[in-house]
Amino acid sequence: MDELRLRNIIIAGVTVVVAIAMVALFWILRESNKATIEASNKFATALVRNDPAAAPEGGGDYVKGVRAYFGPVTGARVIDTHNHSVNTGDSADTRSYYVGDVLLSTKRGPAVIELEFDNQSLANHSQKISAIHELTPGSVRKHKLDASERHELEAALADRGGKAAGAGALSGAFAGMPSTTVPKATVPKLTVPKDGHLRCIQRAHGDVRKMQRCG
Repeated sequence: MDELRLRNIIIAGVTVVVAIAMVALFWILRESNKATIEASNKFATALVRNDPAAAPEGGGDYVKGVRAYFGPVTGARVIDTHNHSVNTGDSADTRSYYVGDVLLSTKRGPAVIELEFDNQSLANHSQKISAIHELTPGSVRKHKLDASERHELEAALADRGGKAAGAGALSGAFAGMPSTTVPKATVPKLTVPKDGHLRCIQRAHGDVRKMQRCG
């Protein structure tokens, strides 16, 4: 076998391996995105219906928590799903997972929440929700909202204090807890005797019978 033929065989082999890897990666990403869309829609439905049992795994408490934070949810629409990468500065620690962004109509105004499906592996198509947090309008990808929607989100967030809710606030951990507000002490109302009554008591000089006759 001459050198040229051997080189062509090697190049062909590498090309086939790369093609197989690309097809596998495309399939993994497609299936992961499909699972994310299905789980996000499922959570959106459970949220509007106020049915924690209908949420994907890991999402039941968030149904309670999101409604406790934002109030009744009258509408929920999945506006985006995409692969999210986290790099801590060391390439060995880089990880990727899918997220789903849901636009809500709530008592406290519109909001966008992001569902995380961080299942430790991009090849894992699990629909288990690992965390949910609120996105600021600027964190939502630009082509997913029109100008009017973004303006309404900015105004609503400002009305809620200007800070997006984290996973802790939306987890339901504090939902249903009794209020820690201490009731105001009731101050007894003092009855001030009329002038005539007061003089009568003073003239009694401590005599109980006379004081009783003062009425």
